Amino acid sequence: MRCLGVILLLVDAAFTLSINSPEPNDCVSAETLCRKDPLCNSTYQVLKNCSRADTPECQEAAELISQTPIIHCKCHRMKKEEHCLDVYWTVHPVFIAGYLVSSISPYADELETKEERKQNHFSFFDSEPDLSDASNACIHEANICSSIEKCDTLKTEYVMHCSSIKAEGSCDRRKCHNHLRNFIKKIPMEFTKRLLFCPCDQDKSCGDRRRQIIVPKCSFEEKEKKNCLSLYDSCMNDTLCRSRFLDYQKQCRLFEKNREGCSPGQYDACIKSYIRMIGTSVTPNFINNSSMNTSLWCTCEGSANKLEECDAFLGMFTSNKCLQKAINPDLNQSLPMTLNDDQKSPTDKKSDTDFAVLAEKNQKRPSSHSLPGAAAPSFTLLSPALFMWLLIVVSFM
Repeated sequence: MRCLGVILLLVDAAFTLSINSPEPNDCVSAETLCRKDPLCNSTYQVLKNCSRADTPECQEAAELISQTPIIHCKCHRMKKEEHCLDVYWTVHPVFIAGYLVSSISPYADELETKEERKQNHFSFFDSEPDLSDASNACIHEANICSSIEKCDTLKTEYVMHCSSIKAEGSCDRRKCHNHLRNFIKKIPMEFTKRLLFCPCDQDKSCGDRRRQIIVPKCSFEEKEKKNCLSLYDSCMNDTLCRSRFLDYQKQCRLFEKNREGCSPGQYDACIKSYIRMIGTSVTPNFINNSSMNTSLWCTCEGSANKLEECDAFLGMFTSNKCLQKAINPDLNQSLPMTLNDDQKSPTDKKSDTDFAVLAEKNQKRPSSHSLPGAAAPSFTLLSPALFMWLLIVVSFM
């Protein structure tokens, strides 16, 4: 028994050292350590079978795992990302109220890994091709990609899958998104930003090229626009999308009481988190060829009593001041970004004061978000908490 006690103490010490080390506690490594600890491992195995059930046993396991070092683990965005996120969401079960209504991200703060350094040392800018029309920045960046074998191959793959038509007359969106994410993952982020946000100066042909970079007919648009809350629920049911959406909220400062958006030092992280949403069920894009206004392909029509929730979620992409400034740092910061009439919603017309009053009224209502429910959170299950959260988020934009 003494030997077992010594072993458990050593394992716990190893966990503690991993947390206090300069490197973030990676969830894949933390899982390996947890499996060596009998108590942690048995609790972890219970939670792995709790993804669809909120039972007393699962609640107890969630409480126990929260007292172990694995609860502090984070993930990187490169190798083993999806495995890492599976571990993260096992120890942060989504049926526990509160995990999805905060600014916590599953991802570690950006530290350049060995793989990322190797990728970023691959120069895309050594031999930029001459252009007959240098005024079209989007064609310029596309030509740079075409002149480099790696970039051209990856782009050809996603364009091919995003352009292929199935028997029923539509593309295979799942494959399109997979290859689009693969392109973004394997191409240096600095070049991806140049490709996606090339300046067009109101040139509609240039703007059209910019919109077409992510092949909107397949990766962005559908025959009919779904309700935006449907997109939200789809995202919350997908580990990767859920994780990237939470990171987008954090990096674009959607929970901070800063009505001016965010500081220039935060633009880069916001832009990167936005780019990583591309290729998920919540894929954003530019809404036309003559502006840099962004949106999701969805509508809040027919939302009934959930209209405020829907408008708030959509507003994270259409009225996000931090994102707007990150995309166009020269934008007059005293003016809001203008939306097309068909992109405006009743909520856009509300003032910050209106939102504050509405939020204050709803704070007095009893909350039911702690009631047992299914694992995948939805606006139906967590409506009071998410309703308050979304209203507050929009009031800070």
